[in-house]
Amino acid sequence: MKITAILVFKSPAVGDSSSSDSVEPVVLANASDVSHFGYFQRNAAKEFILFVGRTVAKRTLPSQRQSVQHEEYKIHSYNRNGLCVVAFMDDNYPVRSAFSLLNTVLDEYQKTFGESWKKCKQT
Repeated sequence: MKITAILVFKSPAVGDSSSSDSVEPVVLANASDVSHFGYFQRNAAKEFILFVGRTVAKRTLPSQRQSVQHEEYKIHSYNRNGLCVVAFMDDNYPVRSAFSLLNTVLDEYQKTFGESWKKCKQT
């Protein structure tokens, strides 16, 4: 069981007056371990994680949890009131434990940063 990455996003559907299709999710936190990739593949792996993470976060509606299979990764996401967490895990990671972890990440993020994440904008 391996966790490759956990990302926290501000979902584009919250507080944005423009169409949510044209607005990308804003990365608020990113923790990834790409050490199991070859040295020259690590940057591409990080870009892949960011691209797929943004895509999954954009498609996860508020108050929704979902799991997506992408190649050898199971990607779990949970959007709580516009704060979305996405985790890249191997296929053997238990789903219930994954969503428990996502819930804990959101709780800790909100405890640490409060509602300040709502003011973040894409740069």
